[in-house]
Amino acid sequence: MISHEQYLKLVETLNQHACHYYDENSPVISDAEYDLQYRQLEVFEAALPLMTHPESPTKRVGGAISRGLVPFVHSARLPSLGNVFNDEELTQFYDRIQKDITDTDIEFTVEPKIDGLAVALHYQKGKLVAGATRGDGLTGENVTANLRTIKSLPQQLTQEVDIEVRGEVYMRRSVFETMKTEYANPRNTAAGAIRQLDPQVTASRQLDIWVYQGIYPGILTHFEMMAFLRELGFPIAADISIAKGIEDISIKCHEVFTHKSTYDWEIDGAVIKVNRFGYQEELGFTAKAPRWAMAYKFASETATTKLKDIIVQVGRTGVLTPVAILEPVKVSGVMVHRATLHNLDEIERKGIKIGDDVLIRRAGEVIPEVIVSVNSSEDHLEFKMPTHCPVCGTAVQQIEGEVGVKCPNRRGCAAQLKGAILHLAGRKAMDIEGLGDKLVDQLVDLGHVKSLSDIYRLDFETLSSLDRMAEKSAKNMLAAIEKSKTQSLARFIFALGIPFIGERTAAILASHFGSMETLMAATFEELLSLREVGDKIAAMLLETMADANFMQEVAYFIELGVIPQHLQTEPIDGPLSGRRFLITGTLSSMSRSVAEKRIVELGGVIAPGVSATLTDLVVGDSPGSKVAKVEKLNAKRDEASRIRILDDAAFSKLIG
Repeated sequence: MISHEQYLKLVETLNQHACHYYDENSPVISDAEYDLQYRQLEVFEAALPLMTHPESPTKRVGGAISRGLVPFVHSARLPSLGNVFNDEELTQFYDRIQKDITDTDIEFTVEPKIDGLAVALHYQKGKLVAGATRGDGLTGENVTANLRTIKSLPQQLTQEVDIEVRGEVYMRRSVFETMKTEYANPRNTAAGAIRQLDPQVTASRQLDIWVYQGIYPGILTHFEMMAFLRELGFPIAADISIAKGIEDISIKCHEVFTHKSTYDWEIDGAVIKVNRFGYQEELGFTAKAPRWAMAYKFASETATTKLKDIIVQVGRTGVLTPVAILEPVKVSGVMVHRATLHNLDEIERKGIKIGDDVLIRRAGEVIPEVIVSVNSSEDHLEFKMPTHCPVCGTAVQQIEGEVGVKCPNRRGCAAQLKGAILHLAGRKAMDIEGLGDKLVDQLVDLGHVKSLSDIYRLDFETLSSLDRMAEKSAKNMLAAIEKSKTQSLARFIFALGIPFIGERTAAILASHFGSMETLMAATFEELLSLREVGDKIAAMLLETMADANFMQEVAYFIELGVIPQHLQTEPIDGPLSGRRFLITGTLSSMSRSVAEKRIVELGGVIAPGVSATLTDLVVGDSPGSKVAKVEKLNAKRDEASRIRILDDAAFSKLIG
C-alpha cells in the first residue's frame, strides 16, 4: 500500500487528470492507467478511512460546469459506476448483493458499457424539453440545443408520456475514421462536441446516443424498462441479457467483450445491474455509486496465431465445451496454448475452422478465447461436435432450451466425477486442502476413487503410492480429509453438487430442515413453502433425492464418518440464550460462518431476517438495508425493547 505522502500526491495528480478528462475532454493518460492509480487511492482509503482527503477524486462524480453553459440541476443524482477488473472482484460484488438480498434466484442484467458522455434527458407529453450533462452528479450543463442535433435521439416519442431517461452520447467508429486526423479518439471528440456553445459545430460531428436508464412509474425491472424505452423510440443496446448466478454473469460479461470488435462504437467493459427495481432501492447508493450496479472494465491484449486443432472437454455437469489448441503465442505476457470456443454455435457464427489463423484475446486473468478467424480457407477442416462423450462414450444429449450438449452419464463419466470431486473439495464446500487437479486425476484414473464418498475411504498406503505424494504429503491429505468430516450441513449439501443448489440455497435448506434425513423426506409442497425455493429447484431436489444412487451415496458418507454439523435454530443454554442475532456486512474480526457458529455455541439463535423478534443486529463493513429496517423498528419502540445494534468491536467483546 502507498504511504500517506504518496497518497496526497496521487490525489493531486488524479484531480489534474480528472480536469483534463471531464472539463477539457483531453486526457493525457489512458483509462487503464487512470484506473490503476485510482485503485491505489481506493485501497489506501479503505484501509485508513480517517485519513481520506476531502478533495479525493473518489468523492467526485464528474467535472465542473463549463464557462458559457447554463447549469442544470438534476432531478436525482446521476452517479458514476464502481469498477471491477477481474472475475475475483466481480464475485466479491456478487457476494455483497447476495448478503443483502435473500432471493437465491436474483436476476441481473448485463449490457455493453459504451465509452461516451453521460447525459440526462427530460420529455413532457412525449416531447424533448431539456437535456444536460452529468456534471458533478447533482448539477450538470444544459446542452438541450446540442442534443437536438443527434439524429438518433427522438424529439417526439411514440407515446405522450412524461419521462426522464439517461444515456451515453458517442461517436461511431466509422464516423471517427473520417475525422481521426483532427481528433484524439471517439469518446473525447463526442464529449467536446456536446459541450460546444454552437449547436452547428455539434451537428457537424454526427453524434449518436444510447439510452441506458429510464425513470417512469409502474415498471418493475430494468429489462422491462429497456423494452419500454425501445417502444417509445429510443435507441438502446441490442444485446442486453439476463443473467443468474456468478458463472452466468461472468460468461455474459466476457461475451460482451468477445463482440467488441464487431461494434461500430467503442466499449470499455460491461455493466452489471440488479434487474428488479425494488432490490435496487433496497440496496441503495454509496456516496458516489449505486450498490446495485458495477462496471466490469476489460484490460486486454490480442494476438494472431494458428488454430491447430479443436478438442472437447467435459465439465462437472457433463456439458461438452470445444477448446482450441493453438500454435503457442504470447498474450498479455503469458504464453497461450489453448483458448475457449464456448459452443458449436459460436464456432459457426465466427466461421472458425481447424487450420485457420485466428485472433485470440486474454483479458486480465480470464481464460483466453478465440475472437474470430482472420485467414480461412475452403480446405481447412470444419469442426463437428461429437455425437458421443469423448471420455466415456455415452451418446450426448441436447440441453433443453440451450445450444449446448451434455453427457448424461453423470455417475459413470470420469470427467464428470473428477469435476464433482474438485467441487466437493472446494473452499466453499468441504474445504479439503491439497486435493487438486493432478491428485484427483491420479485417484480417478487409477481406480482408487469411483464415487464422491470414496474420498473418505482413502488410506495412507494408497495415497503414499501416488506420484509426488511423499509420506508427509499423504499424512497431511488424510488429516485434511478427516477435518472435513465435521463441516456444516449447508456446506455438505452444497458439496453434493445437486443442480441449481448454490451456497445460499444450501444454507436455506440446512437452516429449515436441520439434517439430511429430514431434507430427503421433504415433500414438494414443503420445499415450495421456502420463499427462496421455486418449482425448478424443488423438482430437481426431489428428482435427485429419489435417485437410488444418490441415497446410497449419502448413506456411504454417513457410514464413513461424515457428520455434517448444523447450526441449531433451537436455543440452547448459554450466555446468549433468548437472543436472536442477524449479521449484515463484512466482519473484519472473523468470517460470518465462524461468527454464527460462535453465537449458537453461546446459546443464541441465528435469525433469517429483520423481524419483530430480532434482538441483536451485528453490523460489519458495507452493511445493506437491514440497518435502516432495524432503525425504523426501533423508532417505534421504547428504549428497553429496541433491537441492539452492535459494531464489530462490540460483537467480538460480547462473544469473548
